[in-house]
Amino acid sequence: MAKSEDITLPSGKKATEVYKEVKQEVENIYLEGWSKGVSIPFWDKEGNFYLANPDGSEDLVSFDMDKRKYTVLSRIAEAGKGRYAYLLNR
Repeated sequence: MAKSEDITLPSGKKATEVYKEVKQEVENIYLEGWSKGVSIPFWDKEGNFYLANPDGSEDLVSFDMDKRKYTVLSRIAEAGKGRYAYLLNR
C-alpha cells in the first residue's frame, strides 16, 4: 500500500499537500470564529462533542438537535490548554 506522501490525486496534488491545505483552512475557521467570540464545535473519534472556546479552553457538551442548543457537561481543558489553544499563539 502506498504511503500518503506518495499518493498523487487527480488534481495533480500530493495527498500530504491537500492535508496541509485542509488543516490550514480548519485553523482559519477556528481563528475567524474566535475573533467573533464564537465557540467552535468539534467531535472526537468516539462521537463525543466538544466546544473549542475563544480563550483556548475546551468543554465537553451535549447537543439537542431539536432545540439546536449545546449543554456544557464539563470543562475538559482550562483557558489556553484546549486542543486548539496552540492557534492563539500564532
